[in-house]
Amino acid sequence: MNAFETIKSQNARLTAPLPDGRKLGYSDTGDQNLPPVFYLHGFPGSRLEASFLTIEGARLIGIDRPGYGLSSPKRRRKLADFPKDVAALADHLGIDRFAVMGVSGGGPYAAACAHWLPDRVVAAALVCPLGPPEAPGMSQGRLKMLTNLARRPIARQALFGIGRAIVMDDKWMRRAAAYRAKQPRAEADKGLMKSDMSRLMLASWREAIGSGVAGMSSDSRIYGSPWGWRISEIQVPTYLWHGHADTVVPSSIGRYYAARVPDIEATFTEDDGHFSIVLNFKDEIIQKLISHL
Repeated sequence: MNAFETIKSQNARLTAPLPDGRKLGYSDTGDQNLPPVFYLHGFPGSRLEASFLTIEGARLIGIDRPGYGLSSPKRRRKLADFPKDVAALADHLGIDRFAVMGVSGGGPYAAACAHWLPDRVVAAALVCPLGPPEAPGMSQGRLKMLTNLARRPIARQALFGIGRAIVMDDKWMRRAAAYRAKQPRAEADKGLMKSDMSRLMLASWREAIGSGVAGMSSDSRIYGSPWGWRISEIQVPTYLWHGHADTVVPSSIGRYYAARVPDIEATFTEDDGHFSIVLNFKDEIIQKLISHL
């Protein structure tokens, strides 16, 4: 089954009930007897991203954050709320211990799971992750606008509404793609954006925001808000991958994690960008995680 068939399969459109009456959307890509890894998508993104990264020997479970895809929105959600949803999903699936993998905008959520669920999370992978708002790079470049919107609810709702209209329209997406092609990007990412990966990512984005922008709005507010705890408090085995050529999330954020998370194993590459780092190292990342299960 190829990636496009996988994201359309029944196992890509699952939901779990949560204690407060909400539902959590997820995809389940592997055999139930395999070691489980919960995949936490980027910004914007959806559970479908997990379908691009499957490897033999691991059960990869993608999760829609509240307000994305199949997941109900949660009003005024906080970063610390998400680990509770992950724990509830694990209970629903009969999973006791598991690993977490957070990519880009999913990085803070993977760190939160490692911090708040140390008895259940056996290991965490942070891949080109966003960081706490004080991390160097979080208030620069493309991320400056994202974190500034944390304090501007009307502006972010309007801006994300425009973005949604563009993503959902083929004609506007072609224009957006032409514009993006002129922007600085790692050479390793340029080829990926001309491959099936670009169509897969578009499918994930459209799934994420098909019903609205509540997920994006909440994420933006969270990315620009203090976490209330320090990453130096993380006690589970943690791995990090970041490319110095990343033009979306600067590697200074990865270095911030590497300098503060106890005993973190960090891998930095010279030429990888925001997308290539995930695909080039996916087997190594997931193998590292499942070695703890």
